[in-house]
Amino acid sequence: MAVNSHHKVSAEDLELIAETLADADSQALGKLFHKYRPLVLNLISSYRFRYYDFDDLLVEALVVCYESVLEFEPSRQIPFGAFFKANLNNYLMTLLRGQKAQKRQLDKVTSSFEGMLELKGENSFGPDQHSISPEQYLLLKEKLERLPTVLSSLEIEVLQLYCGPFPYSNQSIAEHLSISYPALSNASSRCKYKTIKLLYN
Repeated sequence: MAVNSHHKVSAEDLELIAETLADADSQALGKLFHKYRPLVLNLISSYRFRYYDFDDLLVEALVVCYESVLEFEPSRQIPFGAFFKANLNNYLMTLLRGQKAQKRQLDKVTSSFEGMLELKGENSFGPDQHSISPEQYLLLKEKLERLPTVLSSLEIEVLQLYCGPFPYSNQSIAEHLSISYPALSNASSRCKYKTIKLLYN
C-alpha cells in the first residue's frame, strides 16, 4: 500500500540525522534544530514556566532534539518533526509537573514562615526586636518566593520541620531525616544564614 506523501520522512531530515549520528559535533544537529525552531518556540510559549529562563528552555529543547535523533526510526514513516514535537511536548509537560511540585513545596515553606512571623515577629530571623509593619510583612513574603533558588532540598526539609505549627526537636528532626546531629546542625546553620541573607540584603 502506498504511503501518504504527507507522512513521508523528509530527505533533508534523513541526511541531517545521518550526519548527526555519524558526528554529534558536526553542524548537522544545529541545522536540524534551526529548521524546527518555530515549532520549538510555539511549544515553549504555550506553557507558563516560572522557574526556567527562556534560553535555558531552548538548550533543553536542543537536548531533546538530539535524543530524538538517536531514537528516530525512519521505517515507521513518521516525519521527524512530528516525532520531535511529541518528545519535546512530553518533556515540557514533565518540567511543568516538576514546577507545580516545586510550587507546592514553596507553599509549605511560605506557610511555615508566615506562621512564625505572626507568632514571633521579625526577630525570628535576626536581631531586630521591633514588630513588623504590614508593608514589611508583604516585602518579606515576596522574598520568600525566592527560597527554592537559595536553599537545598535538605535545607528546605529542615526549615519545614523547624518552622511548622508543631516544631520538631533537633533529635526528632535528625531521626526523621535519617541524618547525624552534626549534619543537621550544619544544614540548620546554612539554612538560617541563607534565609537571613535573602530577607535582609
